[in-house]
Amino acid sequence: QKTRKALSEALISLMFEKSYESIVVQDILDRANIGRSTFYTHFRDRDELLVNGLQGLRELLHNAQRAARTSSAKNHEHVIGFSLAMFEHAYSHKKLYRALVGGPGWSIVRQHIEDMLVQLMKEEARSLFNRKIASEVRFELLLHFLGATFMSVLTWWFNHRKPLSPKEIDTLFRELVIPTLAVNLS
Repeated sequence: QKTRKALSEALISLMFEKSYESIVVQDILDRANIGRSTFYTHFRDRDELLVNGLQGLRELLHNAQRAARTSSAKNHEHVIGFSLAMFEHAYSHKKLYRALVGGPGWSIVRQHIEDMLVQLMKEEARSLFNRKIASEVRFELLLHFLGATFMSVLTWWFNHRKPLSPKEIDTLFRELVIPTLAVNLS
């Protein structure tokens, strides 16, 4: 764990100094003061190291999703119970997100986060879906649409540097997708 953390911190600190695509494994090794064989014992490449840094995010979003189940919101709104927590996480790490958004590292992180969100929503939406929609293809498409829409809103938020709080951008995201959830899962 200590080695993984040191490597992750080294990568993040380098991303504040230069673009992700210009960082090579040797840069990470030098910054973390760790040998090459140790790096490859833990990670296949720098992309795997980058994605590994998202493990804590998965737990945070899972907890937010679980907490949403106990809220007074309508059942179909529980499907996106993670949204405010994700926006708050991104905002609290905005320097890192801004360093990533738009670069090659962002496509890796974006896809990984989107996959994480789709999995969270799948677990929540399955029971609602079974009552309303008969098509598995439609269900998968709905989840993909929701995940891609969330990531598009998040990317827009950072690209345009709009002075919106996490709560404000979450409200806008929900206004976009709740009608779709209501039609498909209510």
